Amino acid sequence: MKSISSFLDAIKYRADLKASQIRDRKFENNHIVVIESDDWGSIRMPSPQILQELKTKGYQYADHIGYDRYDTLASNTDLEVLIEALSSVKDCKGNSAKLTMNCVVANPDFDKIRQTGFQEYHYELFTETLKRCTHHDRSFALWLEGMKQGVLHPQFHGREHLNPQMWLGLLQKGCRPVLDSFDRRVISVVVDKTDDPRQHSLAAFNLANEEEYAFAKESIRDGLDIFEKLFGYRSESMIAPNYTWDTAIEDEALRCGVRYLQGSRNQRHSYYVMRNGGQTEFRYTGQRNSNGLIYMVRNCSFEPSENPKRNADFCMAQAEKAFKRGQAAIISSHRQNFIGELYPENRDNNIKQFKSLLNTIVKKYQDVLFMTSDEYGKLLETNGI
Repeated sequence: MKSISSFLDAIKYRADLKASQIRDRKFENNHIVVIESDDWGSIRMPSPQILQELKTKGYQYADHIGYDRYDTLASNTDLEVLIEALSSVKDCKGNSAKLTMNCVVANPDFDKIRQTGFQEYHYELFTETLKRCTHHDRSFALWLEGMKQGVLHPQFHGREHLNPQMWLGLLQKGCRPVLDSFDRRVISVVVDKTDDPRQHSLAAFNLANEEEYAFAKESIRDGLDIFEKLFGYRSESMIAPNYTWDTAIEDEALRCGVRYLQGSRNQRHSYYVMRNGGQTEFRYTGQRNSNGLIYMVRNCSFEPSENPKRNADFCMAQAEKAFKRGQAAIISSHRQNFIGELYPENRDNNIKQFKSLLNTIVKKYQDVLFMTSDEYGKLLETNGI
């Protein structure tokens, strides 16, 4: 009986997925490209040496898919190379390619947290985190320069890429993998299901109880205010860390001025919702929730650091399919693809592919338009969806 039920569930899943893809909003007069890149501003792995130390202790890290091997704060060189790549390609209106930099604005303040015996959470702005990094003295200035040139456009990814309440709970319980990682200023370790069924604390809005909900809502309010102070404008779009959120998070974001929600096709609900009977939901670009917030779904992937097969050719084939359906190509490409601070060859190889992808698009589709996520959201909003 269980196998029959699983088979029927799989059929329904594929049918719902196909139905959501068909419903994506269409614009047939132009070929629109939106490049969405997550994790900017967040810490990940300080060095290859620290990763090796933790692996030697037997802890699980995601270096096999790139994040813990390549991903760290963007250095001066990383940003210079990225800005040059984006600036080198123009759309039909003469605008350079635009990268929506979905960023967190804060990271844990490890020293202050330790001083409280892991009883209180404290954070520092990511601009303060940068000051402790060797090759990052011009990093934030390069963010601002890229914004001035119109090639980098920050949007909100959360205050931090972390569920602090869950993380503190693991530290207070003496969870050894989390403590050993904390000592090295790392937050991305996988923990056993007996420690917490969610297994890691990176999904900021994968919530389990009312206390975590209250904390998360306050972090959205606080984070969006910090975002405005750092960048001089409110973020009108948002992407939940690890694609995990639920209605309560949407409602809070909307109250704070967010109008467009970036995401994947398959919405991952919080642990609390799923534990209480929640179901998987598929989203489509142009869909509105009950309060009018507009969903935008990524339909292309340039993620060679996660999977070498998700390269420029793979992404181009996906973009062509989207254009054939009259849909925008909304490209997912996480920060790790553009980072060479730990392994320069990672950045150099991927940037070469990235430029090739962009050049192929503009040569094949001479009416192409590059848009940021919030620009595309406004287009969806003003075209009668």
